[in-house]
Order: sequence, then C-alpha cells, then structure tokens
Amino acid sequence: MKLSLSSCFVLISLFISTVSVGAQSGSISGIVLDLEQGSALPGANVYLKDNVNLGTVTDIDGRFVLNGVETGERVVVISFLGFLTKEVTANVVAGESVELRIEMEPDIVLGKEVVVTGQALGQAKAINQQLNAESISNIVAADRIQELPDVNAAEAIARLPGVSINRSGGEGQKIVVRGLEPKFNAITVNGVRMPANDANDRSVDLSLISPEMLEGIELFKAPLPYMDAEAIGGTVNLKLRRAPSELKLVAKLLGGYNDLNNDWRDYKGVLQGSKRVFNDKLGIVLQGSLERFNRGGDILNYAWRRGATNQQTGITDIFGSSLSLEDRSEIRRRVNASANLDYDLGGNHSIGLFALYSSTNRDQFSHREQYNPGEPGIGFNAQGIENQLDLFTAALSGEHPLGKLMLDWNLSASRSEGSTPYNFDMRFVTASNPFNSGIDQNAHPKTFFAQANPNLQETLLRGNNFFDRNTLEESVTAMLNLEIPISIGDKIGGYFKTGGKYYTISRSRDVSQLSEDFYYLGGDFTSKASKAYGAENLTYLQANQALISMLSFSGNEKLDFESTDGTDIALVANIDPDLVRDWYEAQKSLLSNNREAEDDNYQVNESIAAGYAMFRFNFGKSLTVIPGFRYEYSDNDYTASVSTVSGRYGVNGFFFDTTTYQKYGEFLPHLHIKYQPLEWFDIRASYSNTLARPDYQYITPRAEINNTSTNISAGNPNLRHARATNYDLFFSAYKGGLGLLTLGAFYKEIDDIFYPRSLQLADPDIAAANGWPKNSGYQLSSFTNADQSIVKGFEIDLQSTLSFLPKPFSGIVLNVNYSRLFSETQVFFLTSETVLVVPFPPVFETTYTSNARIVTMPSQPPHILHLSVGYDLGRFSARVSSVFQGTRANSYSVNKDFDSYSLEFWRWDASIKQDFGKNWSLFVNLNNFNNQQDISFIRNENFLSSIQSYGFTSTAGIQFRM
Repeated sequence: MKLSLSSCFVLISLFISTVSVGAQSGSISGIVLDLEQGSALPGANVYLKDNVNLGTVTDIDGRFVLNGVETGERVVVISFLGFLTKEVTANVVAGESVELRIEMEPDIVLGKEVVVTGQALGQAKAINQQLNAESISNIVAADRIQELPDVNAAEAIARLPGVSINRSGGEGQKIVVRGLEPKFNAITVNGVRMPANDANDRSVDLSLISPEMLEGIELFKAPLPYMDAEAIGGTVNLKLRRAPSELKLVAKLLGGYNDLNNDWRDYKGVLQGSKRVFNDKLGIVLQGSLERFNRGGDILNYAWRRGATNQQTGITDIFGSSLSLEDRSEIRRRVNASANLDYDLGGNHSIGLFALYSSTNRDQFSHREQYNPGEPGIGFNAQGIENQLDLFTAALSGEHPLGKLMLDWNLSASRSEGSTPYNFDMRFVTASNPFNSGIDQNAHPKTFFAQANPNLQETLLRGNNFFDRNTLEESVTAMLNLEIPISIGDKIGGYFKTGGKYYTISRSRDVSQLSEDFYYLGGDFTSKASKAYGAENLTYLQANQALISMLSFSGNEKLDFESTDGTDIALVANIDPDLVRDWYEAQKSLLSNNREAEDDNYQVNESIAAGYAMFRFNFGKSLTVIPGFRYEYSDNDYTASVSTVSGRYGVNGFFFDTTTYQKYGEFLPHLHIKYQPLEWFDIRASYSNTLARPDYQYITPRAEINNTSTNISAGNPNLRHARATNYDLFFSAYKGGLGLLTLGAFYKEIDDIFYPRSLQLADPDIAAANGWPKNSGYQLSSFTNADQSIVKGFEIDLQSTLSFLPKPFSGIVLNVNYSRLFSETQVFFLTSETVLVVPFPPVFETTYTSNARIVTMPSQPPHILHLSVGYDLGRFSARVSSVFQGTRANSYSVNKDFDSYSLEFWRWDASIKQDFGKNWSLFVNLNNFNNQQDISFIRNENFLSSIQSYGFTSTAGIQFRM
C-alpha cells in the first residue's frame, strides 16, 4: 500500500507540473448581498466572464475569493437563483486583491418580481447552496432557521429528504439518514467532528445544539475525499454565525405550556450579539441561551408470551403476560454558550477561533406499576434519575493565500461527558395475590388492571439499587488543506486539493452499583435500615411489623396515565420522589457493592491518520468532474475487564484487565460528476467509499464468565469495521422564482456491518474457533460481522414559491419531499430444542442451532414524507409542517412473531410570527398539536407492546432584533 500511495503522489506531482497556472496575477474577493434586506447570499455563482472555468461559490457568509486572476480589467459574473444575474468590472493588479461589494436584485418571473423575503429567502439560499455544492447534499439555510426555528438542530435536520428522527421525551434527539442508525452519521461543527455522547455507541445527541446559534446546516450524503470517511449514513455540518460589519443584537424570551402535564412553567431565553471592530478586522459573535422544558410522559407497556406453534400453519400462539403503567416526570434544563471570533490579517489572510459549550440536565422520576397475574403479587417501582450531559468544543483555524495556493488549517479539541450522579430505584411488591379469582392469565394485558385490588398497606419494600455511571470522551484534531487553481489550455479549469488530518479519541466508561434486596426477610438488616431512616417515619405491614410498607413513601398528589383512547385513568399508588431521595441518603452507607456492574467499564484509545488528494475539472459551465481518494490508517487499543464473578452481588470470583489492539488502513476512492446540459437542469452522479467503526461496547475485550450458568457475555476484539460502497444519481430542475425539483436514487453495499450474536460452544473445536478454548459447552453472547448488507432507495424533493401568483397567494412557500427506502441485512439467533431421549428414568437432550435471518435495517422506515407550507404576507409569517414515517423495525427476536416494530405515524407542528415596530416580533409555536403517540407492537397492530404519550406543547414569546 505504501508503494501505491507513493506512486499516486508522484503522478499527481508530475501532472501538476504540466499544468499552466498563468503568469502575473492577482485576486478578486468580496461579498454578495440581497439588495432589499442586506443579508448575505451563500451559494451564489461567481466566475470570470471570459473564463467560466475560473469561478467559485460564495460561502455561508456570502463571501468569495478568486485566486490566480490575470491582471487587467476583468468582468465578474454573479448569479443567484431568484435574483437577476449581475456583471461587475474589476481592475486586477499583480500581487494585490480587489474587494467587491455586490448587491443582487430580485428576478422577474411571468412578468412579476420574485418575492424573496422571510421564508422564501431562506428557501432560495438553501436551493443555491444545494445546486452549487460539489457533492450531493441538502441544506437548511440561516433564514429558515431564524424565521421560524425548530426546537433544536435535530428537528431542523429531520425535515430534509431521507431523514427520520429518534425522539426522547417527545423531543427530537438523533437523526437516522437513509435508514441507517444515528451511530453511522458524522456530526461536525464548522467542520470539527463532535465527540460521541451516547453511553454505548458512536452517536451524537443533537438536542444539545440550540438552533439560534446556527448560520446554516449542511447534510452531505455523498462525501468528498477531504471529509471524514466514518460516515456511512451521511455527514451533518452545523455552521456557526460569522460577525457582520454592523452591530447586530438578538434577544428572545418565550414561555411554554405542556398539555399532558398541565405545566405552564417552561421557558427559554436567548441573547446574541455580533459586530466587527478595529476597522472591520476583528469579528465577534457571542451567544447564550437558557431553557427549561417539561418532557414528562405516560408510558403503557404490554408484555406477551409465546405459546405453541402450529406445525401445519406455522402460526405461533401469543398470550398476554403483563401490563406495566408508568407516570414519568422529567424536567430538562439546558445551557448553551458560543463564541465565534475571526480576524482579517489583510491580503485575504484570516484566522478564526470558536468555542461552543452545551450542558443538559435531566431530572427524572418514574412511578411504575406492573400487573402480572402469573406472579404472586403486583410490583411497584420508583426510580429517580439525575442525568448530566456536557459538551465543549473549541477550534483555532486559519486561511492563507500563498501566491496562487490557498492553505487552510485547523486545530481543535472536544470533550463530551455524560454522568448520572443519582440513579436510585426502590422496588415494592404486594404481600398477597391481589387479582380476582378466576382471572384469565392468557387474556389481553389491558384487562389485568381492572381485575386487581392491591392492599397498599400490605405492600412491602423488596429492594433497591443505586447506579453511578460516567462516560467521558475527549478528542484532539489537527488538519491541513492545500488548494491550487489549475488550467489546461483555455477549455479546462479547476483546482487540485490535498491535505491530511490526524485525530485521537480517548474514551472511558465507569459504572458502579450499590444494591440490597433482603428487606423482605425483616431481621437485623431491615432493623438497621429503619433506624438509619428514622423508624418513627415508617409504616409497617399489619401482618408483619418487621416489614416496611410502601405507604411509608406515599405522596399526596394523585398520579394518572393516558389510556389508548385519550382518557385519564388514576394509578393505584403514588410514591413521593423526595421521600425516595431521603431513603437513599439514609441507606447509601448500608448498601452492598455490586461487583457485577463493573463488567461494563472500559478504556478506549483510537488514533486515525488520514490523507487525501482530489482534482476538480471544470469543462466550461456544463461539466464538472471530481476524482480523488482518501486513505485512513487506524491505530487503536481497547482495555476492559474479564471477570468470573458469581454469588450475591459478585462477591466471589476475580477481575483482571486486558488490552487488545487493532491496526488497519483503508484506501477509499471517489468520483463525483455534475453535467448541466441545460441552463435549468443538471445531473449528478457520485461514487464514494465510507466506513464505520464498531460500537465501543461491541469491540472491547470485556468478558463476563458465569461458571454456574455456563454463560459468557463478551465483546469481540476481532470485530472488523464496516465498509460501504455508495452510488448516487440525482436529477435537478430549477427556475428562479419557481423553485427546485430533485429526483434521485442511491445504492449502498455495506460489508461487515456488526450485530449481536449468541452461539453455543457445543464442542472444543467450536469453542477454540471462537476464542474460548477452555469453555466448551458454554453459551456465548457476543458480536459478529454480517455478510454484505444492501441499502437503497429514491428521494423526491420539491422546494417552491408561488410568488408569481396574485396576492395574497404570492406569499406561499412550499417544501415537500418523499423518500422510499429498502434494505437487506443479516441478523443472528440461537435456538434450542429439548427432547426426551430416555422415557424412564427421564433423560432430556438439548440441541442448539445457530440461525440467521434476512431482514430490513433496524430504524429504517420504508416511507418518509415531509411537508411544510409557509406563508409570508407583509410582516406576517406562518408555517404548518408535518412528517409521516412508515412502520419500521426496532429489534429482532428469535421468533419473528416477537420482532419489535414502531407503528407508522403523522406528526403536525405549526408556527406563526408577526413583526411590529422596527425591531420587534411576536411568535407562537405549536408542537405535535395532533397529540401523536409513539406506539410499538409485535407481529401486528393487535399486539401492541408500548404506547408512549407526551402530548402537545406550545411556546409563545417576544423577540428583539437589530
């Protein structure tokens, strides 16, 4: 591989040496603005009239630089969809830069001037950026984010084609791109990769990012060679705002209402200021926000059990097992702060510094009641959780023209920490069977609640657990890029770009647990626990004064849950969260250390060195070809524990740490082509290669060996990373004042995607082949690589305004996109069959079989539809939006009748805003106003397994902008 890479760079050098880059030259730089509003126009085309191959596209701030421009009087052409094309003359002097300020006027369509205010302007900017992007991408422009903002960055991205969303507490949290789980996406801020903040995998929680701090959002579905390869789903880049010349201030204050919890105390405050100082040399953007939202919900779970399977029909009987009702209260508090500085060094040299901090605190308390007529009593559970998630990212960057070369660099550091300083649960159970005699234990679980009559006085404390979890990930990155314009004769222009990147990831996970479950025995331990809390504060069972009653922890407020028909049903009990916390404080010194939890601890160190090279060839305005490659080399080590703990809380057995290593390189070729046969139509084709590294939990050498049950739960340090070959083909038709219609298809071949797998180590050969030569006969639960998986589909996207229509219809802005997704992947199962081989005395023999099934990707909905209808009239703006997601698989079971699915749904949101005075506006947002529930099921909709209700929420507020 070293020889081939060296050969590539030699050939590239020889090629560049044959390319003419012109004689005496200077540069042209400037900014492109909307004449009417004065806002920057990103994605505008800028090129020389007599050499269309020497051109560029304005950045997110509307700025551009043309290097290598021959001296003399040159005509610069600027075009932007929805605006009139403009020509400007510049006198170029050798070794100097000409600065231009270009103001664009609205276009004329069907005899009428195009309306480009409010949402229409945001749509126009997104269309231009998308059309002029070098790779296949989707854009959310700044104006759309600012006009009618979504709750967070995840919600805004989830309106793009091919994107679905995973929610937590009704709030958008992570995105699924083209049906690939969130862990397969790369999330960056100003090009700097954010650290993973999930406790188990490599996904990023996007609810941390407030939309007010963003200048734009870019979703790259076909990455270029300079982008990180670890992005099988896609790369999301969040752009921070850059300071304008004049002083700008934004202050926003809103209050909110949560319908399900009847809570009027939600709020959010945002303050932002930006300006350029020192003769516009230094740009400063400072932003901060503070919010509190109620994300509580009602959760109803039905559990089902498997009956006999009809050998002729193959249909398995499914019977009711248990009913679980949960009232969950959760308050989320979030603090965001960011600073973005840039300094103009002159001569188009600049340096920048940005820092971003986000902190989310989740204060949660769950009250659960479980009704299982097959058990001797009803179970009650109370759990209080405080979860803290902190993110910090900082980067120093620079851009420097070196003659005709353009050099840019970036040094960054990021830190993400998730912790649960308090996670305590208490478990209670009724002392006797509370169900009506003759209850049908096989009936639908919804019938169990009405047939139970528990005696809360005779419900005893059974046990409790305390968990302390901490996950820390830190990364450091250094990156350098070099770009040189090229021209081959007067027909071919473009550039050559190369660079490298080195980044390290350090991640640790620490888990500890304290437990006690002997309270039901009474005796000395229960006596000590009572004294520590204060025996006078406790209530005891009438039948046994040594046992603590659940009434000791009852609160005054009545709890209820929302049933499937929307009515509220009162829960039987109510446990006070403050009394649960008091019990923990009194008991924590008496609880036993549970060593079994320490199996989840690990330490990860990953180092990735990457280099790339790419050309861009412009054959006039009609054809652009971008060939290139990327090479990434990984040097990783993973440390975790091997344990044989057994007995109560793992009191017996041993722990020892072990470290494994992985080193590998990947050569990843790319080819991107754009062909524009007509002024209003283009075709894009892309071939790219990407990869995905396994979940941390999957690849660490963690192993828990239970010699009593002969089970092994372990990671797989030999797990391979997944590799994807991606093909994209897209067609776009566009017209200023009318909009953009895009139709495209994609196809992905993914090798070695990773999944859980259980395997019976039936004989010494199988045990040795799987790395456990001393554990023949054990059952191994670990992870493996699957055969090739396929992900494919098509996307249709329409972005349009109706500004050519007579008023009042001219203010309508339409965005609608539909995605159809298909996939095939392989999942693994272990099945067993026990047969009687000797009648008397009875001898049984169990046979284990490893099986695989071809299924669709987990988390992939087959249908995704996004619809948004906006309206601008004068100083009034409104938007109604909806999303439809088809039924998707969540997880797969040994028996396909017990596969878990999320039911298809429609969700509707609305926003309105009215500007008044010079700087003020009022706004109202309605989220999930159709009160859509999150519903899961097995087999079909007759066997619902989970119904989560979070209700609709609304916010109203005032904003000052100058």
